[in-house]
Amino acid sequence: MKIFLQILFSILLVTQICFAQDYWSKIGDMPENRYAHTVDEINGKIYIVGGLRNENDPIPTTALIYDITTSNWTDIPLISREYKAFHTSCVIDGKLYIIGGWTGNLTNFGKMEMFNPSAGEWTSKTPMPTPRGNLACVTIDNKIYVIGGMDDTNYLGLKTLEMYDISTDTWTQLANMPTGRWGLRAIAVNGIIYVFGGRTDVQGEAYSSVEMYNPLTNTWTTKSKMLYPRYQFATCVLNGNIFIIGGWLSSGLGPIYDKVEIYNPETDEWSIGNPLQVKRTLLAGVVLDGKICVYGGARTTHPNLGTSAIYEFVSISGTDEEFNEVPTEFLLSQNFPNPFNPSTKLSYSIIQSGLVTLKVYDVLGTEIETLVDEEKPVGTYELNWNADNLPSGVYFYRLQAGSFVETRKMILLK
Repeated sequence: MKIFLQILFSILLVTQICFAQDYWSKIGDMPENRYAHTVDEINGKIYIVGGLRNENDPIPTTALIYDITTSNWTDIPLISREYKAFHTSCVIDGKLYIIGGWTGNLTNFGKMEMFNPSAGEWTSKTPMPTPRGNLACVTIDNKIYVIGGMDDTNYLGLKTLEMYDISTDTWTQLANMPTGRWGLRAIAVNGIIYVFGGRTDVQGEAYSSVEMYNPLTNTWTTKSKMLYPRYQFATCVLNGNIFIIGGWLSSGLGPIYDKVEIYNPETDEWSIGNPLQVKRTLLAGVVLDGKICVYGGARTTHPNLGTSAIYEFVSISGTDEEFNEVPTEFLLSQNFPNPFNPSTKLSYSIIQSGLVTLKVYDVLGTEIETLVDEEKPVGTYELNWNADNLPSGVYFYRLQAGSFVETRKMILLK
């Protein structure tokens, strides 16, 4: 048996790392193509504001609204019926704030606008001190932090950080970001701001650098780089981890990414996630009911062609947790994330009750740990494996349920 496992593991070792395809799935389409737009959720409705359909098409001047309860789409006009693209957005107290970006009037490049869903009205707020587009924002304690971007004159990345107080409708200048960048994305986790990617001008390539801002000390710190330099991607927080989704290296030459990488802000470590099923840039995402949903995006380099597709990502969580869904086939899914450090999640399905074993081996076929060894009813199960006490390397996990046997490879990177 040990010799057989050694041969099997040697064959698997030379294969490419694969990712389970059942995490990402297409769940629908918007009524029309949109890219360079924003997506936010308020009280069970999705607000998709502005953006473009295709690079040379007329620019929409509406926000698309999806009612999750009724599954119906509607739209509303943007303020002054101007178009809006390459802007940023956030939600505070059930109100939607749209900040910066290109509009039908370039003198309004720094506009701040608020939409109140309960009243169905747009309101103009005090404009940003530094007009800009291709920027990012986050919210902390009812304040909006607006970061980076480019102006409309020299197209260079800005280091600017400005904070908007919704209670006073005023702006405050804060410490500049160390690196000027546009096409960046930002996420706040536990009161700390993380800034990812972007680029400095229209000629250079994208950054992989990550910078962290602490509002309490008004200081910036450099963190571990992304695995892939990119800009114009989507970011979402799920289970305490930051997901970096899609984007591109160059708007003229590409490539457009389907790559997903995951950042753990507690450990300052990166892992590779399941790739998106399609290559997308200038897309936008939001977390709904514990699932990441990404909307639209561009599917080509210049000229950009938009898409209406909506994709959903479901993350595995729990410890040997049983799900109510009845599986139709035996299945051992690829662990996630992979590579991982120090823990990863495993999922399997069985269609016949009986003895189930799930074991972990090293590359020599030595059994490392038995994760499951008991009678199980029909169902789908998930569990978490922690390899904190093991060295970096290739490991294998093997499921046996009746006559069904399957082995998969996983990589521990410390």
